[in-house]
Amino acid sequence: MDDFALTVASLSYRGNIRRLQDLFDRLEREASRLGVSFLVAKTELIHWRTPSQGNSPKCVSPIQINGELFHSGNSVRWLGYWLTPALDPAAHFSRRLALAQGAFALIRRLSPPGAGLPPYLCHRLATSLIAPILLYGADLFTPSV
Repeated sequence: MDDFALTVASLSYRGNIRRLQDLFDRLEREASRLGVSFLVAKTELIHWRTPSQGNSPKCVSPIQINGELFHSGNSVRWLGYWLTPALDPAAHFSRRLALAQGAFALIRRLSPPGAGLPPYLCHRLATSLIAPILLYGADLFTPSV
């Protein structure tokens, strides 16, 4: 089993933690009955916040799954998207920018001045490699200025 999410909602973080633990226990029992297992060590936890929660305190209580403690993170990666509790696009696009800069560095190494690939091929490489990297997530997020 790879990349799935459990989402619950309640009026408190404590309620969310109890519901998540109970739901995971039930899911794990059903999965073992079907011969499926989970890599609990790869678990990531995030508590979503609504705009009305504003500056209310963030949850610091960990969740315990199979004897391991997990603390809420500042962001989680799910299907290539970097999500934050407030759904701020900056975390996602800063990571995409770093990947694009890495791809640009590779293209630059292929064409040192006076040698290597001709400029038009470098332009094609940059367009075909860098644009998709930068634009991944633009369907979900609007880049902030």
